[in-house]
Amino acid sequence: MKIKSLFLLTLLSSLFSTLSAQTGISVSPPRSYYTGTAGQSTTNTILVTNPSATHTLEMTVTLNDWKYDTQGSNVIQEPGTLPTSMASWISIRPQSYFSLAPGESREIELVVTPPAGKESSDVPVHTALVYFTQTNPIDSFNESGALVKVSVRTGVKVYHRQPSAPAPDIDFYDFAYNKKAKQLKLGMVNQGNTWTDGTVVTDLVRQDDGTRIKMENVIVYTLPGDRREVVLPLPEKLKPGKYIASSTFTYEGDQELIKVAELTFTHE
Repeated sequence: MKIKSLFLLTLLSSLFSTLSAQTGISVSPPRSYYTGTAGQSTTNTILVTNPSATHTLEMTVTLNDWKYDTQGSNVIQEPGTLPTSMASWISIRPQSYFSLAPGESREIELVVTPPAGKESSDVPVHTALVYFTQTNPIDSFNESGALVKVSVRTGVKVYHRQPSAPAPDIDFYDFAYNKKAKQLKLGMVNQGNTWTDGTVVTDLVRQDDGTRIKMENVIVYTLPGDRREVVLPLPEKLKPGKYIASSTFTYEGDQELIKVAELTFTHE
């Protein structure tokens, strides 16, 4: 009986791994960028692929609003509810419902047409989230061996800005040491007129002996007006002492731009 039970668990695990490997969807690129004036239509292509060797996927395309919170996480909302929404500007071609045979790929066009009245005086960047969702769930097994229905969904972030020259501008507004949480917190704000991505690089220097410690890099994505609180956990075995923390944020403009913030703190 024990051997049979072991065999059953092994079989279920094998089935779960196999079915999981056969379900999924590949969408490229994950972000789609547009620039244009009111009334001007611009088209980008999204390649959707079914990697399964056995299952046909029935797909539907839907639209939502999204934004970043202060931690950089995505906040998803109903279409048309955010001031930055461009969900109503997007047309799906050739249609928003389609099938993908095993191994098949298909090009889907996202056509963006800003309506009249959305001129440069409006918010500088509009966004939407395009979801590609499987509507025919596939039988699979969970870790307990129970039969479940599995479907997949993935999204493409869409960005649009006016054709005026991009002027990225990131600034720091806070840099603080949290003794209780044993972490640093770096406050950033996007004061420019375009989406701006970059990497926060932080080094610590222990003033007692000059020891330099490199902390983990953090990639930051922002939209105009975003305020970001970047949490930088201190190393677990950081020695007590007085430290100088130096954080740099590097991003692209007409040339590579660098902002620097420094903080002196005592770690106990």
